[in-house]
Amino acid sequence: MERSRVTGEPSTQTRILLASLSAMVAETVTFPIDLTKTRMQLHGSGSASSAHRIGAIGIVSEIARQEGVIGLYKGLSPAIIRHLFYTPIRIIGYEILKGLIIRSESNNGESLPLATKALFGGISGVIA
Repeated sequence: MERSRVTGEPSTQTRILLASLSAMVAETVTFPIDLTKTRMQLHGSGSASSAHRIGAIGIVSEIARQEGVIGLYKGLSPAIIRHLFYTPIRIIGYEILKGLIIRSESNNGESLPLATKALFGGISGVIA
């Protein structure tokens, strides 16, 4: 892992790579849960004919039976591509904004207030 000679922190390129990889792994692990939640919402959104509701296990069983276990990952590619770009922009953008204030003389090395951190998180999310 490449590190900055001055601060000892990983380089920006390394942080971008690690943010992308971690987001893609997290999306892959949690995707079946999100798919199940979405299918449950769709299953219960009909009229009176959908009065028979089934739970999460029933939805997972239905997907596995009709589409195979691989069906739990249907639509994963676009989600991974989204996180390949969105997450590193959001995380690195937040770190850059926070670093600008921390390195300024007016901060005197103090921790940033929660409201400032939330604002920077919001700004980086909008940019991403």
